[in-house]
Amino acid sequence: MKSFAICLSVVLSLLAHLCPAQKWELGGVTGGGFDNSLTVSNSTGSASTGFSPGVAVGGFIGQNLFRQISGELRYTFQFSNLKLSGGGSDVSFRGETHTVQYNVLWHARPMRSRVRPFVGVGAGMRVFRGTGVENAYQPLSDFALLTKTMEYKLMAAAGGGVKYRLTPKLALRVELWDYATPFPSRVIAASPGAHIGGWLHDIVPMVGLTYVF
Repeated sequence: MKSFAICLSVVLSLLAHLCPAQKWELGGVTGGGFDNSLTVSNSTGSASTGFSPGVAVGGFIGQNLFRQISGELRYTFQFSNLKLSGGGSDVSFRGETHTVQYNVLWHARPMRSRVRPFVGVGAGMRVFRGTGVENAYQPLSDFALLTKTMEYKLMAAAGGGVKYRLTPKLALRVELWDYATPFPSRVIAASPGAHIGGWLHDIVPMVGLTYVF
């Protein structure tokens, strides 16, 4: 019985060390998104296409699972206008992006530290929407068409940042993420005989506040 009590005490001590508290974090962030451009080519030449930089806003709820590991569910909205350029012509079409993801974060310092650098990986889904008004004629239509459609893509995310505790319940959060998806080929549709290849990388720097409870 004494041995069992000792073993139980050791196990509880280890759990207390690994999980000092099941604390939650609720926060909001804002920033901007900056996508890479991809080449669309046909037999006559090439053009550049993708999404213009735009404002990003989001929110998340996270849980400190272990001493230095947390998980979070996150939503981000971005103004992401579609673009196409080539041969001295530029075409723009209103658009937006919705992102839902789950991230796992590893912190370099434990939960009670004032400054907590972190890195993270995640996965989820992005919804691309063209919201502009389609016209009968679009410049550079021999390369691609910017369309009023909606498209879902699976997404992988990687990033990092730092949390700075302002008060026992409030923290400042600064971060940078890379959202990687296959190119949304229905929202920006290659014209017959044209080809768009590659992955879309959306670099998203953000800053926000976190409430710990």
